[in-house]
Amino acid sequence: MEKTRNRDLFLFVAVICVAANLRASITAVGPLISSMKAELPFSSGVFGLLTTIPLVVFALISPFVRSLSDAFGAGRTLLTGILLIAAGIALRSYAGVFGFFCGTVLIGAGVAVGNVLIPGVIKARFPEHIGLGTSAFTLSMTSLAALAAAVSYPISALPDMGWRNSLFVWFALAALGTVVWWPQRALRISHPATAKPDTADDPAETIPAGPVYRSRMAWWLTLLMGAQSFLFYFFTAWLPSIAQFKGATPETAGYIAFAFQLSTIPAAFFIPSVAAKRKDQRGVISLVSALYLVSLVMLVFAKSTVLFVIAVILYGFSTGSCFNLCMLLISLRTRSASRATSLSGMVQSLGYAFGAAGPFLGGWLFDLTGNWNAAFICVAVLIVTIFASGRMAGRNLYI
Repeated sequence: MEKTRNRDLFLFVAVICVAANLRASITAVGPLISSMKAELPFSSGVFGLLTTIPLVVFALISPFVRSLSDAFGAGRTLLTGILLIAAGIALRSYAGVFGFFCGTVLIGAGVAVGNVLIPGVIKARFPEHIGLGTSAFTLSMTSLAALAAAVSYPISALPDMGWRNSLFVWFALAALGTVVWWPQRALRISHPATAKPDTADDPAETIPAGPVYRSRMAWWLTLLMGAQSFLFYFFTAWLPSIAQFKGATPETAGYIAFAFQLSTIPAAFFIPSVAAKRKDQRGVISLVSALYLVSLVMLVFAKSTVLFVIAVILYGFSTGSCFNLCMLLISLRTRSASRATSLSGMVQSLGYAFGAAGPFLGGWLFDLTGNWNAAFICVAVLIVTIFASGRMAGRNLYI
């Protein structure tokens, strides 16, 4: 019994270390765009691709992660994902323009593996503690994302550093993840052929052996994930630029980006613990949608830095809450690790494909109009989408 507990503890720590790598290398880019523009002759739309490319890769890779896990094991597949992130970080910093974009692709591929498999690992190995496992996963991911956003510009401003060395700093995090996950490389997730049958007291929409894309619930959850991804990655890419547009210095803009990422962390504690205790999550998503809307209105009309920062923090908590709900619903709306992994692949593949439009569209609209008003209108439309899709995905049904 004690040996089993120690093994589970080591796995839990390894999951946290892997999760720490799933956003930091992406959120570190936004505060450095102004420095990159001085060296690289790209438009705002092209710089938006630095955040868009990983999302496109998420969409392309995610459907195949379940098959790779079945063939090689979840442990080896996740190890490969971390190594891809490490290689991508190195190429992005030091291999010229080609490596700049090629490295970004590799980072996206590695992150996609972790995004899809970790919910399945939590479902399989910690079935009695899904809320806690999801909280730890998202807390690690969002904490390092916040740290990366905060320190990337100050690190670049140090003597002999620059933006390339600043981005390479996160190679150390990938190296740590590789070392900690290495003992878990033989991990496999059991995939039973069928899901547990429904009971009269537990209504469900179930497809025992068929693909998850036949489920309407899966599509609603995918739309929720897509809208959330759009809003999160739009702000991840462009919040520092928006802050500078409103008069902040580049360093201050970096700290505002840190506040945005940091404010997503409390949601990792609060949302899974509250939502996991309820069979129906529609009330929670309604509250989150209302917070989103209030934060957007404050962002648009903020005339002072203090009010702007308060709006950013509220927006960050909203997007953190929505992301945690998406991850939690992948587990709550399935009855096996197999279904959770399959659903995770669908939701994250198509969801991130939709979210990929956020950074590019935001930069394109700014270049077209010279301000951020058109982009904010898109944000408002996506908030309404989150409310509608979340109300459907939050019902007490199973996939």
